[in-house]
Amino acid sequence: MRTLVWFAQPSGPLDPIDIQDGRNAPGLAALESMVNSIAVYVLVGGLAAIVIGIGIAVVGPRLGFQHARGVGIGGVVGGVFLGAVVGMASILVNFTYSVFSQ
Repeated sequence: MRTLVWFAQPSGPLDPIDIQDGRNAPGLAALESMVNSIAVYVLVGGLAAIVIGIGIAVVGPRLGFQHARGVGIGGVVGGVFLGAVVGMASILVNFTYSVFSQ
């Protein structure tokens, strides 16, 4: 029995894209380095948001600033969210590629 794979059949003037063929594309190493650098900067920013948020939540109310605790907790939650997004990004991209490339 032959299974029909609609996305593997050439349907136009262009051949289907083979993603493995482009592993040695020019500039790919520089692009990977740039994306990794951005991810590191985002993680450092998330860590700074957590530390500063804790400081604001603890010290702000003692100095008499209204709503300082809520702002500090928001910074902590934002920093944790940034770390989670960066951590899940590569997992989600690889999972999505593996699901739709079969």
